[in-house]
Amino acid sequence: MIVERYYSSLTAVIGLILLVVLFVYIQPMILSPFGVTLSANQGTALALAALAQLIVVLTGGVDLSVGAIVGLTNAIAATYMGTHPGIAAAVLIGTLAAGTLAGFVNGLVVAYGRIQPIIVTLATLYIFTGIGLVIRPQPGGLVPGGFADALTRSWGYLPHALVFLLAVVGLAWVPLMRSRLGRAIQAIGDNRNGAHVSGISVARTELWAYTAGGFFAACAGIFLTAQTTSGDATIGASYTLNSVAAVVFGGAVLGGGRGVALGPICGAYFLSLLISVLFAGGVSPFYQNLLLGAILVIVLAVANSWRLRTRHWLRVMSN
Repeated sequence: MIVERYYSSLTAVIGLILLVVLFVYIQPMILSPFGVTLSANQGTALALAALAQLIVVLTGGVDLSVGAIVGLTNAIAATYMGTHPGIAAAVLIGTLAAGTLAGFVNGLVVAYGRIQPIIVTLATLYIFTGIGLVIRPQPGGLVPGGFADALTRSWGYLPHALVFLLAVVGLAWVPLMRSRLGRAIQAIGDNRNGAHVSGISVARTELWAYTAGGFFAACAGIFLTAQTTSGDATIGASYTLNSVAAVVFGGAVLGGGRGVALGPICGAYFLSLLISVLFAGGVSPFYQNLLLGAILVIVLAVANSWRLRTRHWLRVMSN
């Protein structure tokens, strides 16, 4: 059933809708084409990073290097697009390849080194950040104006950012999750031993899940490059924990096996928009982090309670 599949995402969807209503009440200008585009741009990079985190969480793991891969790919794109604008397309392909390779390294060590994901990705967080700093020691770089406009402008009320996000979801995420690999990823997260007995290669599945996570993190890095028109190897620092928060708020289970893209994407936009709402509401910057954390705790507690009640209701209805 569709309800059964997406019920875990309802709290993130409803939360985002209510937050948008509050934002419109505080700042009506947000409904202008510029306001809609600005809001979409602010949340898209985190939404893509949340997909990178989700694919790993579905296996029962966690990737602390998501933000580092975002920063690394941002540094690569901004550095080499600026020095070689004539081959911007090749640089973008190389950037995607670099992020995917970073994810592959994570998966290789986790799957075949048999080391806890949190330990491996904590180590690679420093490694990828270090590589990014070698490439781009100081914030800077340059990107072609056409590239930035292609991802951050809009057609009226339709932001290019949302088109880019939907393209990534439609062309990469959906086919992946409907494939044999996607089913295997969810299977090992739900019951690792059972998946192994069923003939699924747990190690190979983990390897490709982390590799896919690197790809989606690279997509976030590329969008961030268009948004900021510069590169900074440390810019992704906040994306790691925020991506985990978006995934949890979006209904995915950290133990693995359960989660759909809709919830974490809405959770990512919720987190990004919440900062703007606090600013528009006149909250002092000194108190924004305090309120952000408190609101997040309350929202996650309500979301968890909602999911438990809904899960019980669905079980009763199915019986």
